[in-house]
Amino acid sequence: MHGMSSTEEGFVPPRRNWVSFWSLLVLQTQNAFNDKAAQFLLIPMGAWLFKEKIAIPGLELMKYIEYILAVVIVSPFILFSPLAGWLSDRFSKTSVIRGASILQLIVLVWISAAICYHQIWLAIFGFFMLSVQSVLLSPGKRGIVKELIGHERLGFASGMMEITVVLAICGGQIITGFWFTNRLKSGLDGWASGYTPLLVFTAASVGALIVSYIIQRVPVQGHRKFKWPILFEHFGQLGELWKIRAIKLSAAGAAFFWGFAGYLNLAAINIAKQVTEGGDEFAVESALLMLAASVGIFLGGAMASLVCRKNIELGLIPLGGLVMVVGTLALAFTPMDSHWLKAWFVVAGAGGALLLVPLNANLQDLCPPRKRGKILAGLNLLDCLAGLFAALIQLGLVAQGVDFKWQFIGLAVLCILVTNYAAKLLPQHFVRLMGLSLFRMFYRVRSHNPVRIPKEGGVLLTPNHVSYIDAFILSCACPRKIRFLMFDGYFKHPWVGRFVRLFDTVPISQTRAKEAVRVAAEALEEGAVVCIFPEGQLARTGVMNEFKRGFEMIARKANCPVVPAAMDGLWGSIFSFERNKFIYKWPYRVRYGVSVDFGDPIPAEKADAGTVRRAVESLRAGIFQKRDAIANPMSLLGRGVKVCGHGVEGYQMRMAELRELKHDDQAQLVANALQIGEVNAIRRGQTVMIGWDELGAFRDALGIVFAQYFNLKVVLVHAAVSADELTALSKKHRVDHYLGGSLLGETWRATKLAGCCYEFSGEALRHHGVFPCYTTHDRVISMSMPHPEAITATNQHQEGHRPGTWGRLLPGFHVEPLADGVTLFGASTPEQGITITGVIPDESGMLTPQGEI
Repeated sequence: MHGMSSTEEGFVPPRRNWVSFWSLLVLQTQNAFNDKAAQFLLIPMGAWLFKEKIAIPGLELMKYIEYILAVVIVSPFILFSPLAGWLSDRFSKTSVIRGASILQLIVLVWISAAICYHQIWLAIFGFFMLSVQSVLLSPGKRGIVKELIGHERLGFASGMMEITVVLAICGGQIITGFWFTNRLKSGLDGWASGYTPLLVFTAASVGALIVSYIIQRVPVQGHRKFKWPILFEHFGQLGELWKIRAIKLSAAGAAFFWGFAGYLNLAAINIAKQVTEGGDEFAVESALLMLAASVGIFLGGAMASLVCRKNIELGLIPLGGLVMVVGTLALAFTPMDSHWLKAWFVVAGAGGALLLVPLNANLQDLCPPRKRGKILAGLNLLDCLAGLFAALIQLGLVAQGVDFKWQFIGLAVLCILVTNYAAKLLPQHFVRLMGLSLFRMFYRVRSHNPVRIPKEGGVLLTPNHVSYIDAFILSCACPRKIRFLMFDGYFKHPWVGRFVRLFDTVPISQTRAKEAVRVAAEALEEGAVVCIFPEGQLARTGVMNEFKRGFEMIARKANCPVVPAAMDGLWGSIFSFERNKFIYKWPYRVRYGVSVDFGDPIPAEKADAGTVRRAVESLRAGIFQKRDAIANPMSLLGRGVKVCGHGVEGYQMRMAELRELKHDDQAQLVANALQIGEVNAIRRGQTVMIGWDELGAFRDALGIVFAQYFNLKVVLVHAAVSADELTALSKKHRVDHYLGGSLLGETWRATKLAGCCYEFSGEALRHHGVFPCYTTHDRVISMSMPHPEAITATNQHQEGHRPGTWGRLLPGFHVEPLADGVTLFGASTPEQGITITGVIPDESGMLTPQGEI
């Protein structure tokens, strides 16, 4: 297995293991199909014997054939579960699976012969032996899954195991029901109607036996010799379930499902009996009702498998309980002859599957390898006791003549109690599941390199901080549960405090630094993934702030790695400070695309603030390159622009020329335009005046593509525009911003017009009143902007500009320092990057002449 055990984190199953797993699914499907087919042949056959008064011993008992078979199904689990568990631990699970397949073929031959010779009780005994075979198979087939495909894919595999069982049950019910009914209607008696289908199912079991030899042999997990007391280890095996609280609760939940499913199954048969009065249509009607419940289980299992494809999602448990409540209440108030009854059976079954899939996956994951067979055998015993209890309860209610309406109301009340208990035990899982599911309706989160996060142990996550929903974004992207640091003042708020406690948020003091470090380090020492936002506040300029050094002390005290993380695409969402306010604004689109990239772990002793900030900056540049608009630049270059003023024809001609550029050149222009849009300077839909001649080569990215991207209205002016003309055009078109060089800047200062003037001459460090921006190699590199307002008490001052600088380096650049400058890499640069000398960004991202920092 590529040198790694399947029980280890990071295990990747080779192709041979997957072949074995899919072969196991085929075998399990055929085995479950035969079980259900045999049962479903015997139920209508018993009803036919009772109705026709065929002379057989114990004819009166045929009236309760479904309850007899229900007892026959569960009794082998009660009698032989210890033996099954011992076999699964003592021998290779592969050998157990093959032996069970051989036994199945022998038993099916027995049942076929019994029906051929009209011996119903011998056939029922054969069905008992078929159940024995299922008992012996169950621990082996469940326990081998993790050995084949490992921990990470266990949720998916468990869901697939449940789905295939349900498919087999559906097939066994519907095929057998229709087959038996049609043969009975053709004039054949009950014996002949069941004999041919049994022969076909017996022949099919040969294929399952062959498939069992495709499954690879797995190692033996235990070496205990057989002793007679093993046969009476029931309570010991139940004790294994009860030793670990998480296993105990999962086992109880799974047993509740099987009791619930058994009750629905028997209810469907009895409802069909009442509706058809035990006539020829009984087999079909009962098959359809049971099929409806099975289809629901299939659909719920499929949904749960998709949700659990990466992680076991325990939040599905209370959600499944809620769906079960809805389904059973609807069954209670629906007439038995209504077609809606089948629909509500689907809903009830789906709820049960949503509850069962994560429980089964969690059980298999928690079981110690050497005791897995014993624990799973104990689980089988518990499941069967629940099924037997459900059958006895319903038999008593039916014998007392209790209407099914009240039976389903009682079942709904029980589901409410179980759901309430699960919600109290798993509140954070449930709220997280529902919250993130709702969240994903509005945000599409792409996770890059989540494998870089260590599978276990303490990890300090250090992402950039752009919006109020960053915690939800990271929770969606991270494969492990994250605990976030939050100032303890928030915990005093009645609603906020209650909510954050559900997520094990770590409270830290804003005034007691040492205590904050200690609390955070303790959470890391417990093995949690802890997230701290090193900026200490939301980025209101769109550019990362300086990283505070507090996380260094936390990482070193806990001696855990630091994993840098970068989020891209959040600037512009309603929860960012774009448009100079949080939340109170209309979204530009739904669903909003966001990307998260995780970096390589940095040892605690090397994780200083500068190193980590540069790592986050590099990660953000990397995922910025993957934006859809950069991959498909014509999605922007094909847009129109509202343009007026001097040189409109030349502007439009240049727009057309840009559409003819090579793809890589177009992508770099679009990337630079997107970078300009990532800072808090010019807002979407505003009107800008552009000194077209002065911009020169920068006008492509700034004056055309950026205008297309931000849906700007453009007013063009020539280089020698007078103050009076500038004033007239500004008032006429209500200009918000002015973009140009030193000439436009001088004229703007003379007019004292409202709005902001951004100067791209490269000389603006000597001037006042304008916002200087740095440009080189036909690209805008940095921009100054107004200081963003601090609108809450926790928001500290952030600089949009600073005297003696060219403003903030645009997001999307990866910086490589040189002796006399820097080299910038990113989606807007050539492959070799852009080297600029004499300037360097400081720790807050301000582009400053070298030597001035």
